[in-house]
Amino acid sequence: MKYLAVILAAAVLVACTDAPSPASPRGPADACNAVAYQNLVGQDRVVALALPDPKRIYRLGDPVTLDFLPNRLNVKLDETDVIVAIDCG
Repeated sequence: MKYLAVILAAAVLVACTDAPSPASPRGPADACNAVAYQNLVGQDRVVALALPDPKRIYRLGDPVTLDFLPNRLNVKLDETDVIVAIDCG
């Protein structure tokens, strides 16, 4: 019975320890240098084709994968293929 009490007490103490915080999957805030391309917002989709790879160009509402690549440029278009946002991911 004593051993059972000791084992239970040890289990409770282990459960009370702080878990290490998980590493952030996100990289630096602007790893893809999106800030440098903000002047392209409002321009036609054709301009986005000249951006460096890796890039992902899509219309708002289109299905996209949820993988996060900090160095990838995301170029978001409206329904008329005008650039509405550029960010990393």
